[in-house]
Amino acid sequence: MADDKKSHGGAMKDLKWVIFILIIIWFIWYFSGGPQGYDATQPFIEPPAPLGGGQTYGGQ
Repeated sequence: MADDKKSHGGAMKDLKWVIFILIIIWFIWYFSGGPQGYDATQPFIEPPAPLGGGQTYGGQ
């Protein structure tokens, strides 16, 4: 019984670390431009040779 409580504490500690890391990643994303930093003017890539030229297309 005592081991069950100890294992839950370890899982909670791991969960807190994961949440902390996700928050740090969000801050980096937000302060580096967030959604405005996303450039989707040419979102698609043609297949490489011999099937295509490998150039981007779409968007504008």
